[in-house]
Amino acid sequence: MSTVETIKWMRKAKGVSLTKLASLTGLHRMALARAERPGQDVKASTVAAIAEALGVPVCKLFERTGHERGRAKPAKR
Repeated sequence: MSTVETIKWMRKAKGVSLTKLASLTGLHRMALARAERPGQDVKASTVAAIAEALGVPVCKLFERTGHERGRAKPAKR
């Protein structure tokens, strides 16, 4: 799973909408949506802002974990 896919998975697992994440990071919602699309290059400052807003270390957004194999599932809203 790529970093951008992990960002999206982590956001959903935390139950945070793109609109809420935009509010928490100060970034535009569309910029965040682009940051979650596979094949996109994401600025380090954007990844850092997202990690802080989600309450996770930046390194967690770069890890390959069980969620890529379906072991962990995002929280239902």
